[in-house]
Amino acid sequence: MTWILKAGAASCLTLALMGCSSPENKYYTLSASAPAGPALPTRTAQTIAIDDVSIPAYLDRPQIVVKKDSNTAEVREYDRWIEPLDGMIRQTLAADLAARLGPGRVLDKPAKDSYLLSVTVEEFGQDGDHASLRGQWVLKSQQKDAPAAPVHNFSHDEPIAGKEMPDAVATMSRLLRALSDDIAGSAGN
Repeated sequence: MTWILKAGAASCLTLALMGCSSPENKYYTLSASAPAGPALPTRTAQTIAIDDVSIPAYLDRPQIVVKKDSNTAEVREYDRWIEPLDGMIRQTLAADLAARLGPGRVLDKPAKDSYLLSVTVEEFGQDGDHASLRGQWVLKSQQKDAPAAPVHNFSHDEPIAGKEMPDAVATMSRLLRALSDDIAGSAGN
C-alpha cells in the first residue's frame, strides 16, 4: 500500500511541476534598412555623431511593453529585447542615417567638427493595432558661437500588419526608418 501511495504522490508531483513550467523567452531586435532611393545629395560634408538617445523609464527594461489603451499597459514577461532598448535605437538610427547620408557621414564618436544628434523618445511601441514613435530630436553644432539648434518634434504611426510580436517589432523598425528620413532630410541640406 505504501508503494502505491508513493507512486501516486510522485505522479501528482510530476504533473504539478509540468503544469508550472513557464514558456521560453523570445528575444527581439530592431533592424535598419536601406532607403528606397540613393543617399541624399548634400552641399556640405557635415558629419553627425549620435550624442544621446533617451527613453522613458517605462521602456527602460528588458521586457517589451505594449499599451492596451490610454490608461493601461502590459509588460510582456516572455517577449524581451535582446539588449537595452536605448542602445538598439541608437545603433538602428546610426545605420539608417548612414544609409541615407552616405559613407563617412555618421560617426561612432563625436569628432571635432561633427554635429551632435540628441534624440528624446517619449513614446515607442505597440499601441493596440498600430505602433507609434513620438519625441524630439536636435542636431547641434559643437562650435562655441553657433546659434541655438532648433528642436524638431516627430510623430510617426503605422498599422501593424499582423498580430504577433515579430510584426510589431518590424513595424517599430520602420518607424525608426521614418525618423531617420526626417533627420537625414534636415542634415542633408
